[in-house]
Amino acid sequence: MQGGRIMLLREEKLNRIYECEDTLEGILTGIYQAWDASYGHAYIHLTVPAAGESESMLLFSEYHTVVPDAKQAQKVIQTIRKKTSEKVCEKLLGALYSTNPEKADAVYHVLPEAFRMGWRVIGNLADPYMQAVFEMNRAVRNEAHEYLGFLRFEEQKNGVLLARFSPKNDLLELVAPHFADRFPGENFVIYDTGRKKAAFHQQNGPLVIRGLFEEELACFFQISPKEAQFQAMWRLFFETVAIEERTNKELQRNFMPYRYRTYMTEMH
Repeated sequence: MQGGRIMLLREEKLNRIYECEDTLEGILTGIYQAWDASYGHAYIHLTVPAAGESESMLLFSEYHTVVPDAKQAQKVIQTIRKKTSEKVCEKLLGALYSTNPEKADAVYHVLPEAFRMGWRVIGNLADPYMQAVFEMNRAVRNEAHEYLGFLRFEEQKNGVLLARFSPKNDLLELVAPHFADRFPGENFVIYDTGRKKAAFHQQNGPLVIRGLFEEELACFFQISPKEAQFQAMWRLFFETVAIEERTNKELQRNFMPYRYRTYMTEMH
């Protein structure tokens, strides 16, 4: 009692944090479980803790660790396609390959409007979540497009073609299928050196993406004698056709930023 009145204390709901594995399957599982909980979108947030780092815990929040589930992840994709469009689904999934730590939360909070507006949600850039998804997807797709031209394959002594790259975003699942379609008769490996995972393609066979074990590394990084000869010839050609008086380093850097050059034969 206070001043003759009963003071009622309203119990506030705790924020619910879903910690997802930084994979497409892990984040989509988190979205499925968060939505299925019917807890209230305003009180739900999805995070992707950085590998090897302990995330600071927020007060007045309860944490849920998400275990990836392929069936739940697939249900989310099917629902997005059914209630919006293939184009919307492509943009939402594209954003999830970004390195932006807010990607999972942004995609989750876009979904209520996406399910209400359907395919028209793409133009709803006044929504900060949709704008964030748009920018993340654009950055991912642009980088993936660049690597379709900048990726270089080297023949190893065991006959396998190896390509290495260190993309900012997690591009392996976007880049590898292009080369599987282009080189169906080749045995090749595309190795993401930063994330320590690779796409393995068997001649006229399936494409498999998984982590690359340390003992497997010994099978690679030993180019064949023929490859060494071709690389030397390619460098000689690259240097010979160049016209020193017309060299424009700044323009070259605009079309081929330094971060793409690490594994490009002609740039060494």
